[in-house]
Parts: sequence; C-alpha cells; structure tokens
Amino acid sequence: MNKRNGTKRVKAEEAIGNVRSGQRIVIPLGSGLPQTLIEALVADHGRLRDVEIVSGIQMIYPYLEDGLEESFTFRTWQCTPAIRHHLKKGTVKFIPMRQGDAVNVFSKRGPWPVDVAMIHVSPPDRHGYCSMGVSIGHTLPLALESDMVIAEVNPRMPRVLGNSFIHLSQIDFVVESERDLPEFSSGGKPGEKELAVGAHAAALIPDGATLQIGIGAIPEAVLDSLTDKKDLQFFGTANDKIVEMVEKGAVRIGEGPSIRVTEMGGTKKLFDFVHDNPMVEGRTLPETINPRVTGKIPRFCSIISALEVDLTGQINAETIRGKQFSAIGGSFDFVQGALFSEEGCSIIAMASATPDEKISRIIPQLALGSAVTTPRHSAQYIVTEYGVAEIWGRSLQERADALINIAHPKFRDELAEEARKLF
Repeated sequence: MNKRNGTKRVKAEEAIGNVRSGQRIVIPLGSGLPQTLIEALVADHGRLRDVEIVSGIQMIYPYLEDGLEESFTFRTWQCTPAIRHHLKKGTVKFIPMRQGDAVNVFSKRGPWPVDVAMIHVSPPDRHGYCSMGVSIGHTLPLALESDMVIAEVNPRMPRVLGNSFIHLSQIDFVVESERDLPEFSSGGKPGEKELAVGAHAAALIPDGATLQIGIGAIPEAVLDSLTDKKDLQFFGTANDKIVEMVEKGAVRIGEGPSIRVTEMGGTKKLFDFVHDNPMVEGRTLPETINPRVTGKIPRFCSIISALEVDLTGQINAETIRGKQFSAIGGSFDFVQGALFSEEGCSIIAMASATPDEKISRIIPQLALGSAVTTPRHSAQYIVTEYGVAEIWGRSLQERADALINIAHPKFRDELAEEARKLF
C-alpha cells in the first residue's frame, strides 16, 4: 500500500488533470463504473495519448467511441457484443485469461502494472472508511498498490460489508457525485427450454448447497427451480434473482453471511438489498474466484453456461467459428473448486441446439480454432432440456453415449454415427 500525502476533495476535471499520457488505469466492473470520472476522462481526451484502461465486463464503453482511438485503449479479460468489433481495430486488447488471475496480471509484479485506480465508493463512515460497494473484485487490491487513487464518492453506492473497504487516507483525490448506478437486467423471462434445463440442473443441487451461478436466461431458470430448496448460500456474484430467493425463504438466514460475493450486477432492487446487510459479505477477487478457496466449501455447486460441448466432454464457452464471442471469466476456477469440494458438483447448463434448431450444441468434435474453456477431464455434469449427462470418470464411449442421450432428437442419429467413427 502506498502512503498518501493527504486526500483532496476536488472537481472531476481537476482530478483527471493528474492523469498522464501513457498511464494504465484500472476501473471497476459493470454497476461499479465511476461514471462521473469516466465522463471527465473522455472529455479530456485531447490532452491524453495512449492511456490504457483495464477492466472486465461493462454495460457501457464511452472511452471506445469513434475518434478516441489515439487517446484510449481497453485491455480486458472479457469480450461482449459491444466491443467485439474493436478487436480488429486494436483498441480492445483481449487477454484469454482466467478472471481469477486479474490481480496478479495487473499488479506491480505482473506484466501490465496499473498506475492509476479510478474507483466508485460509498461515503466514508465515521472512521473514514468507504465501501467499494457493488464491485470489489480486482479493483480494491489493485487500488491499494496503485501510484494514484481517484475515488468517486456517491451516496447511492451501497455500503457492502466485509473486505470491501478503503480508507480516505489511501485515496489521493475525492470527487463527489450523486447519481444512479448503471443497472444490469437480464431482460425477459426464461422460455420453455430454459425452464426445462433449469429443472434438470436444480435436481442435482442439495439443500444447504453454496451456489455459484452466472447471468442469463438459463442461470435464472435454474434459480426459479430452486425455490423449494432450503439453506442455500451464494458465492461469487449476486443479481436480482438472489433477492427473490431470499424473499422466498430458500437462502440461509443467520449464522453469518450467506451471500459472499465479489461483484454485484443488477438493479436498484439488488443495490438496496446489499446495503449494510449482514447477510452479504464483500470479498476481493483472490478470496472468491479461486479454486483453493471454493474447494474448501462443502457442497459447493457451480452452474455455468456454454456454447457447445463435443462428445469427449470438451467445453467451448468462448468462440464461434474460431472468433472470440465470450470469455473464460471465472468459469474454470469455479469448475475446479466444485470438483475439489466435498459433495460439490459442477454443472454445465445449455440448450441442446441453437434457437432455430438448425445446429446442435452437442457436436462430434470441437472445430479447429475453437477454445477449450473447460477441458474434458474437468467436466462433470452436462445438462440440456432433455436431461443430465454425468461424464466425469467415464470412458470416451460412455461419455459419447450419455451426451447423445441429451442431444436434440433430430441430431442423435448423426451424432451416433460420428461416435462410431471416433471411438
């Protein structure tokens, strides 16, 4: 941790005036985006050259707008529809890496050390501590070793308890704002297929499980199928659905925090729920997206989506026809943690085919250039709307048979024929 000469309360423009060309800036994820600081940074683009911004998934990317190419680039471990076209332009530098490695990669010891941390925090308590709120992950550890910390202090940022705090003495510049956080909504209710996938996945999850669950229609369908469970806990990330799970009595109450998370993406419903809530414990990335941590949690269950799986059990959650579509995120760390966990389970939940049912998502072999997000030796349960294939500890032929049984019926004969050629 670097010592500060004293915190200064300034306007955003004055704080950003201390950023220099060629520096690397780390910012929080998603709903934690410091909007006032980012707007001031973009407005000052004429003075700045070759500033590299580091973060993961965002809802908006104002520093990647046309005309800003000489001023800003974005180095990231995530890939979203909004930034895919920037890959060829070179303004987005995608790293195929585990999210759990972010602190090491961007620390002073890593290949891309950050110079400046721009953070978004709650107002200080009476002891001078500000909470990082909805985005703690990589940002808090990196802020504590950055050469300069600029904080947007916003009363609408929830005060999340746990290892989420930074003291005013560790901040160089404070910029006050009062504005709503960027909201994330998955958009729309799960359909019939998603609900079927969710029901099959939910049947694998016992009472008292600790769940890591992603975002999207299928993960939400899994949660919809878990409302009759008891004493559940959540780990890693939080969204609006988790609030509903608490309201329906499926989440453990008492005995310490039952929602231990590093990132929170949702709406005001979630932000209000996590504020000063003893059920919620904020954690940094190394304490969360880390199989050495999750592997020690009994009945740790990971539910992750994928794009396709081949008959050997190789899972691709990142590429389509060899082009980057998504990213590893925390998936591999959580898969490994679930396998290490006593009575844990790793579930890959996906539809059996594309929405038009023209392409099977269970395929004979991954195509050349496809990413292997989860290697076959780490795959345990594959779930589609047609059932569950348990492939961990199974032979190649046994895996193929199990996967064909949960493929879309129109592709099963073709897959069986390919399996005979392969095995």
